[in-house]
Amino acid sequence: MKIIGKEIGDAIEPMFQEIEGRLRAEAGRALRIEAFEGGALSDVDWDEPGVVVLSLHSGVPTHALAHALGVALQHIRQTLDHYPDIVPGEAEVEGEGMLRHALRELILAPEAEAHLAPLGLDSRWETEQRHQGMKDLLRQASKDWDEVLTPNHVFGALLYARFALDHPEELWAGLRKEFNRKFPALSESGEGVAQLVRASGWGSLEACVESLVAVRDELGMRAIALVEDRRDGTLQ
Repeated sequence: MKIIGKEIGDAIEPMFQEIEGRLRAEAGRALRIEAFEGGALSDVDWDEPGVVVLSLHSGVPTHALAHALGVALQHIRQTLDHYPDIVPGEAEVEGEGMLRHALRELILAPEAEAHLAPLGLDSRWETEQRHQGMKDLLRQASKDWDEVLTPNHVFGALLYARFALDHPEELWAGLRKEFNRKFPALSESGEGVAQLVRASGWGSLEACVESLVAVRDELGMRAIALVEDRRDGTLQ
């Protein structure tokens, strides 16, 4: 299978065909794949009529490209299956978009990975990139990350929980030690968030809604983040 000019093997092709077929049948849209250069490894855009544009970063190594494609495909599948979204609340806060994204990814990213796991795709490069990115961010983070319920504290707690839940333990151990050394209050908040997610998980659509609401309320984000149940359009 060739994507953005690169041969990525056939392991992901059945999933690609299934989701592309569902997209046509259930949403009346074609799937277009493009290369791009941006701040993320992939992007999914539903704004163009009749098509979904799936963009893959041109800098992703060939051996890691199948996994990056798989993550993006799973985000399309989540939309087709009416998995929840995070939408703005009534308040306006600096960095609120980033906070909503971090909340969404805390639950929906591991849900996507669970569907990719049986394919055995190479995710090592992405893991290494995330690990180095978190090390760099911790090195640059300011003291206000430890001030409870400030935007930086909330963002840091969401990142902490994400890494605690799905980062390889041999890599997470060093990051956790650095979190605890520099930001003890943030680490405590992050552990609490991770425990909430472990309680409800992401194993079903209902579980994802429960986890998102629980974490959102724990971190005092209701004013900037509403959980949209895409099955019926209700907001929590």
